[in-house]
Amino acid sequence: MSALFVIAVTALALAIVIARRRTIAVVLVGVQSVALGTYALVHGFGESSAFVVGGVLLVGKGVLLPAGLAWVVRRTREPRLIAGELPALTRATIAAAITLATVELIPPLGLDSRAADQGAVALVVLGVVIAVMRRSAVFQAIGFLVAENGVYVAALAAPGGLPAIVEIGVLFDLVIVVAVAAAFTTRIHDEFGTGDTTLLGSLRD
Repeated sequence: MSALFVIAVTALALAIVIARRRTIAVVLVGVQSVALGTYALVHGFGESSAFVVGGVLLVGKGVLLPAGLAWVVRRTREPRLIAGELPALTRATIAAAITLATVELIPPLGLDSRAADQGAVALVVLGVVIAVMRRSAVFQAIGFLVAENGVYVAALAAPGGLPAIVEIGVLFDLVIVVAVAAAFTTRIHDEFGTGDTTLLGSLRD
């Protein structure tokens, strides 16, 4: 896997960390997933059916799941940006620092290049950072999608890739995560007029 491609998909994840609007983040994760799926399809034929299956699943994830999140965003319009979030530059600095430190500490994973090793770890870390730092349930779901894309980078760069049944199982888990996030976002928005998950702490029996 080329270093330039890894840098591109990692830059998309960092852009999601910075993004202020949910719509932009949904588009970015969709582009990232489609890019990985296209890479899998282009490099998969003639090598392993698992790569082809992975590519088809990623292309589907790059269209269907972001479309579902876009539908949620449309149904739960925010009257204003969620208050209390860290500034974009601060989020980017924290995310970059955590990612760089983790990438340096992780030993080689045995993938086809050092760039693939670093890219896979970086995407997983950035996905977790997005889920933790952002207060919107939609952003948190996107964080899981980004982290899972990191797993796919490792799968694409690993000898033989992942078995198709594992990839299908992971996609099913992602569908559940997005569905739960959609339900939470809609319910929170109906109750509070916003998708800010921190407001759940104010709920009482």
